[in-house]
Amino acid sequence: MLERRVMVIELKRILSETSSCALLAVLASLLLVREAHAYLDPGAGSYILQILIASLFGALFVLKVFWGRIVGFFGKGSSESKATAQEPGQDMSTPVPTNRNVGPTVQDAQSERDDD
Repeated sequence: MLERRVMVIELKRILSETSSCALLAVLASLLLVREAHAYLDPGAGSYILQILIASLFGALFVLKVFWGRIVGFFGKGSSESKATAQEPGQDMSTPVPTNRNVGPTVQDAQSERDDD
């Protein structure tokens, strides 16, 4: 049992040293490069521009969807309760239907059975 513990500790030490050496080698190769003969074609620039524009529109959409919650979080108490009840994408000016007057109720179904 003692030999196994010693082996595990030794293995951990070796892996630690190996990972440190690998990290040092990667950093040295990145920092010591003098010239990179690389080519970015127009398609790569267009792709980067497309990613930036899509990220901007994605952020604006998320802001639009959660705007009520954001205002409610930073606003006063009355707007906070409205913002937490709002579903994402729901317009707060339209009333939310309640369970009343939505459709037939249990009492209606029972009275219909009693009439038969």
